[in-house]
Amino acid sequence: MAELNEGINEIDVVTLRLARKGLRAAERLAGELIGWPCSIVVVDKAGAVIAGHRMEGAPPATFDIAVEKAWTAATFLAPTLMLGRMTDPRTAVMPLEQLPLGHHGMGLQFKHKGRLTTIMGGIPIRDKDMTVIGGVGTSGTPSAQDDNTVSQRCWSAMYDVEEPPPSGLENYARIVETAMSQAEKMDLRVSVCLSDAEGWPRLIYRMDGALFPTAELARDKAWTAAAFRMPSADAQAFGRKELPGCGIPTSGWNERFCPVPGGLPVMREDGKALGAVGVAGGTPVQDARIARTAAKEALASWS
Repeated sequence: MAELNEGINEIDVVTLRLARKGLRAAERLAGELIGWPCSIVVVDKAGAVIAGHRMEGAPPATFDIAVEKAWTAATFLAPTLMLGRMTDPRTAVMPLEQLPLGHHGMGLQFKHKGRLTTIMGGIPIRDKDMTVIGGVGTSGTPSAQDDNTVSQRCWSAMYDVEEPPPSGLENYARIVETAMSQAEKMDLRVSVCLSDAEGWPRLIYRMDGALFPTAELARDKAWTAAAFRMPSADAQAFGRKELPGCGIPTSGWNERFCPVPGGLPVMREDGKALGAVGVAGGTPVQDARIARTAAKEALASWS
């Protein structure tokens, strides 16, 4: 990656390293200047998650909203604010400070597989030629305008030469780094999700070169392990192996059920659930091996 004379970096693709750099800077803005925890997610130009952080104290549901904002900005090649103004004539000429909190563009009454949103806080990531190469979304600050400010900081930090301070989620990041290090030793490129005890993501990283669906698969495995308090593959005992999805009708209540190897709960000896880890990108056996490495590290870190 070349450096420009103006003291900024030239980027043409959003790597995991750049995404993490942006997330750290955005966290600092949200935590120290705005004073409010939130979720921040970076996606590639296809809208697939590269990295996501849910700060300590941020409501669980903010993670999905941040994903929706980032996906919309990347795939519509425009800020979610602009889409809202295009679809709601009431706000077309309204100044930013007068936009209603949580404005969602009342004129747009459809969803694209549950991803599309016009809530302010999603912005496209552009390269030096202003070509969209990804997106970032933020959710959880006191206002949609603050969400937008945090997302802007995430993008701008990717161009900064200076590195931002460490993330407030370094204890979680180290666990995921252990898993990614194990994957590299096995010559694999995977995605890793670390969730809380209820299955909501705390942190997701997709290694450079990992297939883009693996981020969602890793999250599905972590959710399954957390929800059933057992390895994700063992959850098939609640259904019939010969049927798709083990015959468990998840539509209408949850679509994250994933009874395949790669998800492990993190539990103390007394049975208390601490969280879960999900890995996707290798074979079932390989994913399970990497997940064991991460779960062991998590248990040592959290106990």
